[in-house]
Amino acid sequence: ILGFLYLKTEYEDENYSDIIPTFTPKKRLKIGTFKVETSGFRLGERFVKIIFDNALERNVDEIYVTLFEDRPELKALEDLLTVWGFERFGEKSTNGKKEAVFVKHLGTYTNTLSVKQNFPNVLLNKQKFIVPILAKYHTTLLPDSKLNTENEIDFLGKEPHKYALQKVYISWSSERNINPGDILIFYRMGEENSNKKYTSVLTTIGIVDRIKFGFSTKEEFLSTCQNRSVFSKDDLESFWKKGRKNLLVVKFIYAKSFSKRLTLEYLWNNNIVSAPNGPRPFMRINNIQFQDILVQSNTKIKFIKE
Repeated sequence: ILGFLYLKTEYEDENYSDIIPTFTPKKRLKIGTFKVETSGFRLGERFVKIIFDNALERNVDEIYVTLFEDRPELKALEDLLTVWGFERFGEKSTNGKKEAVFVKHLGTYTNTLSVKQNFPNVLLNKQKFIVPILAKYHTTLLPDSKLNTENEIDFLGKEPHKYALQKVYISWSSERNINPGDILIFYRMGEENSNKKYTSVLTTIGIVDRIKFGFSTKEEFLSTCQNRSVFSKDDLESFWKKGRKNLLVVKFIYAKSFSKRLTLEYLWNNNIVSAPNGPRPFMRINNIQFQDILVQSNTKIKFIKE
């Protein structure tokens, strides 16, 4: 067994008398067990995604976990949770032993925290872009958004980017006005020799975490992309040789797959893209277009309005 995750919904009448300071009554998701074997791929990050998905689905106000701090392997788990916005709240006493209590709040956005620390709390009032991705790279980067016609994803393959909740998109786009918190809609380009009017589809929502360009060294570029990109080290080195001056790396967080895939024909018919073209990298769309995409794709995602 590589990992084990146990989650429990707790309600306002839960007894928290063993936690100091005392929890106020709220609906919470308790992480009862979170155990991951140390490995080269990010199974722990995959578990974080499952925790967030369940928290949103169960409509809880907070997520919490209690951790003993006397074991080295739990320090790595504490560090992982802290990176994703869990904060030390207090202590829990059980049979004379003390555990640290870590809490993550949902439904609010804290501007002093990073996009990553706030996630899955996401702001609506941000720029929105459509981002094309070749079919051959799409599903290995965004395995949760695979098409029904594609093979099952081997999540046990040693490809860390499949597990990663934070991923990397590489482009030579001249667009540089991209900011943390901006919303990305990934557009899977249809395979060559297919009718792209129907085979090119919108699949995924991502949230910009960080962007980086103007790399001074190849090593800086490689370390930025490491283990979060679909590309091999040889691919990345060829990109560096091909056009180092214009390289743009966007670190984004996978947020949601569309329930229904909207085609290139939809983009044409709704005047989002001019026929017979497809969207260019980082093509802006407005709020009305974005809301219509959510409605027409039957996709519910909770945004916070400032």
